[in-house]
Amino acid sequence: MITVQNLIAIDPLKLQVAAGIAGIGRFITWAHTVDLPDPWRWVSPGDLVMTTGVGLPHDPQAQVQWLEQLVQSNPSALVIAPRHDAPELTQALLDAADRLLFPVLLASFELEFVKLSHHVIESVLQAQRERFNASERLFQTYAEALRKQPEMAGRLAILAHALGMSLTIEDAVSGLTMVEARHIAPQDVDHSERIPIGGRARANLIIESGARRTLDDSILVRSLAGLLGVELERLMIQRDLQREEGAALLRRMIDSTTEFTYAVPMLERHGLSGTLVSLAILPGPGGPWSVDDIHHAPALHAKTPLLLIEGELLLAVSRDEPAVFEALRSNLGRGTVMGISGPIASATGLRESFRQSRLALVQAQELSTEVLHYGEAETGLIMAPKSMPEARALVARYLGPLIEHDRTQGAALLTTLVSFLQNDGNWKTTAFDLGIHRQTLVYRLKLVEQLTGLKPTTTHGIARFWIAIQAGKNTQLIE
Repeated sequence: MITVQNLIAIDPLKLQVAAGIAGIGRFITWAHTVDLPDPWRWVSPGDLVMTTGVGLPHDPQAQVQWLEQLVQSNPSALVIAPRHDAPELTQALLDAADRLLFPVLLASFELEFVKLSHHVIESVLQAQRERFNASERLFQTYAEALRKQPEMAGRLAILAHALGMSLTIEDAVSGLTMVEARHIAPQDVDHSERIPIGGRARANLIIESGARRTLDDSILVRSLAGLLGVELERLMIQRDLQREEGAALLRRMIDSTTEFTYAVPMLERHGLSGTLVSLAILPGPGGPWSVDDIHHAPALHAKTPLLLIEGELLLAVSRDEPAVFEALRSNLGRGTVMGISGPIASATGLRESFRQSRLALVQAQELSTEVLHYGEAETGLIMAPKSMPEARALVARYLGPLIEHDRTQGAALLTTLVSFLQNDGNWKTTAFDLGIHRQTLVYRLKLVEQLTGLKPTTTHGIARFWIAIQAGKNTQLIE
């Protein structure tokens, strides 16, 4: 697109700068001839205003006011080819043009405005053709990238290479980089621009270029941002579907219609492998992401847990990774409280895991802490409980997994543990009292350890189990 300076450089036009030379970098979008006394009513931003000057007032102060009103319409420059009967330009008008950084150019009256318009219009049309061709190349490059690269990072790299620039998509809320394609080294960056991308993603496009290379065409920029907005929306739809599938799976597991062992392959397809835990989360008010949209937080893209809303709580199954816990807590907002279970085991199943995480959540609220792992808050464990709630908490913490397992599996783990402790850890006597083989006793106590995380053969485990058993019997919570 042509600038005022480019126009001055065209020798046949013989244009001279009378004032406002500091503004000759302005772009010209069209040319308009007007000799009326109120040209600002007829021109548009970016217009080159051409006049013979007959509409100018004679009084110096009136000329200043005339120019100030014209400048408010934001034209690119004023070209005056004075007619013999036009008033002379006063020094006051020229001084005002310098002050307003508005170019005032002088031309010979013999200059045909149609020739001047021709140069401007031809330049504008050429710029439009170039924009159209650039946009067409951009869309062709994007279509090629869709065929060649299955991932967005690969497609962004192709676009960056085609434009000769570095492109970065960042989360507008946290500033975290979501996708990056570096085509030039950071030390070679000469120009950087941050452009909001429309849609649900709440993301920005950062364009970085080297010397003498900028993407200054607004249409092309909008086209690029629009393409990337479509990409981000497509990824968000995928994450929405993954969350729905994960919530359905989590509901089935909680309802025990899907055994945890059988669910492991499905969990792995959701990227959940290794040590897993359950989370019970009470979201805070007004976080960066709502409970419904938390799976779109960039920090969770690579490690999204299974999520299920249940009443005022958000339940989750996640990898046992502090980074995931922190991502959930920080993105749900200040005041979020989270309870984390022990590792989920096949023997205990998901129900027991969520019992642990819910208990940890209650304890976290009581202790006014944001994140608490199951078993971290062991108050009153080496002395007799002083109240019914304390007794109930002890029984739930240490005997609850055994009670639940006995109820669902028809086993006798709690009876076995009580007998073992009453017999001071004597294997032979305990096996005789229970009428079982010693190896069966070994198996049952091993299962007690798996379910509770405590060894019933260590001082640490014996103390906690015994106090919990006594608390349960004294309050008739257990027989």
